[in-house]
Amino acid sequence: MEYSFPSKFQLLRIFSRVSLVLITLIYCPYLWAAQDAIVMVDKAVIFADEKMSAPVGFVRKGKKIKVGDVARYKAQVYPIIVSGKIAYIRVLDVSTEKESVDSTVLAAERFQTQTREEQKSNYSVSFFNYSSQVTLSKQNDRLKDKDPVNWYGVSIRGGVEVSPKWDLDIILNVLNAKAEREVFRTVELGIGGALRIFEKSRFSLRALAQFLAVPFTTYAVADDFRVNGYGFSAGAGVSATYRLGKNFGIEGYGGFYYTKLSGFKAPAPYSEISPSFMGTRIGAGINYQF
Repeated sequence: MEYSFPSKFQLLRIFSRVSLVLITLIYCPYLWAAQDAIVMVDKAVIFADEKMSAPVGFVRKGKKIKVGDVARYKAQVYPIIVSGKIAYIRVLDVSTEKESVDSTVLAAERFQTQTREEQKSNYSVSFFNYSSQVTLSKQNDRLKDKDPVNWYGVSIRGGVEVSPKWDLDIILNVLNAKAEREVFRTVELGIGGALRIFEKSRFSLRALAQFLAVPFTTYAVADDFRVNGYGFSAGAGVSATYRLGKNFGIEGYGGFYYTKLSGFKAPAPYSEISPSFMGTRIGAGINYQF
């Protein structure tokens, strides 16, 4: 009886096929354990590595894709095939068919991410008190140096998100102060930067810094005279916002401000003055976000 043995070429072909199967099973398990997923954000970034340090592209919202069954790198990314190569996509950016319904942590993180992306602009209207002390070199009536002066004002603010942590604000303030017979009226217009230091789905806390020009201000002593001037204000503080619904909320803020007014050329026998004011501003109002 004769036995035939495989040739060297036949053995090499069999070995190659077996090796290919083993490599596929060991290194590419998601090819046989994949799941469907839908992109949940506007642009889901595709990364070349699981540490998400090298973006290579993106997938748009609503697209159905295949991802690996098991999340990698501390459950932060799913493996995905892109042009025949292994890539990765963030877990928070997709919703999979096997995702647990009661995964409250994942749902909360995704909700906060989407909320931050949606709230790009905000407006507020508020009333505030500016409790200040005046610095005055000359006295025209009863108001003298170091006297307290209380201002009351209305503020309109518009803000836009310029980065994940920073907002740019445009501010318009109208203020009025009266000290016995002397009256000040001022219009402030300027910009501010706001750093979001704490943020949840409904509550946010921001650190503020503002610089405001005073293009128009008036100074009057009863009915004796009224003159115009100019100046500036600058200050810093904090603001807190709590959303009552999808868009509307309440806002409160406080800070320390300095105001300098000039150009008050009073007629004789009164003196020209250039007062400055320093003190705290506290306000509250309505906020609208969209």
